[in-house]
Amino acid sequence: MSVVLMYHSLYNGEDTSRIDAEDLPYAVSTSNFIAQLDRLSHKSVGLLDLNNQAMPDVVITFDDGHVSNYDIAMPLLAERGLSAYLFVTSDFVGQRPHFCSAEQLAKMTGNGIEIGSHGTSHRFFDDLSDNEAECELRQSMKQLSSQCGQAVQSISYPGGRYNKRTLELSRTAGYSQLFGSEIGTLKQSDLATNGPLKRVAIRRGTTLDEFDRIINADAVYYAKQRGKQHAKTLVKRTLGNRLYHGLYKSISAR
Repeated sequence: MSVVLMYHSLYNGEDTSRIDAEDLPYAVSTSNFIAQLDRLSHKSVGLLDLNNQAMPDVVITFDDGHVSNYDIAMPLLAERGLSAYLFVTSDFVGQRPHFCSAEQLAKMTGNGIEIGSHGTSHRFFDDLSDNEAECELRQSMKQLSSQCGQAVQSISYPGGRYNKRTLELSRTAGYSQLFGSEIGTLKQSDLATNGPLKRVAIRRGTTLDEFDRIINADAVYYAKQRGKQHAKTLVKRTLGNRLYHGLYKSISAR
């Protein structure tokens, strides 16, 4: 069984100037990140291999492609000999302030980081037509593979939003590993299913006690979090992606 951790950006001390207000709830301080990595010292940490029956205890992933994944996370992971996935929104590369450049992505592939796609524009896949979704999938794969010098074969869906056609189009485009945002743990048989692999978001307010419960797959904790996520999903379906995300941005910015 594996637990897949989902990170976003990191920040030093109290300086969050490189992080947009709406992204702050998922930003983790460097000191907390180090403490969390220390908690993994007795766990096996690695990438998922469809052909390997031995699964790591913990898988580390990052979404979006924030520059802190390069200048903060990568050195800390390299010091410990740990690998991770970095799912990059390709339109952000070298364009959005405080996000990775193509050169940085290329350096990361040589330091235990596997680059994956996070779409082209960060639009939610369940809002896209088939043509738009296919374009996002293929364009991001082509661009990121060229920029990082390594074949891109994995993807995480922005906002965890997708539909049945998204999964079909992803497989057709050549993605072999699909990651979502549904909370849960993974068993070996999950790697062969068509649905996205489950992950657990690590937030700015995640305590070490909560982190321990996450990495040790505490059943009570996961049941409680799935209940909360189900309630949020109902709200999303009622409001729709646009209104729900607008509400989220408004609350995050306060």
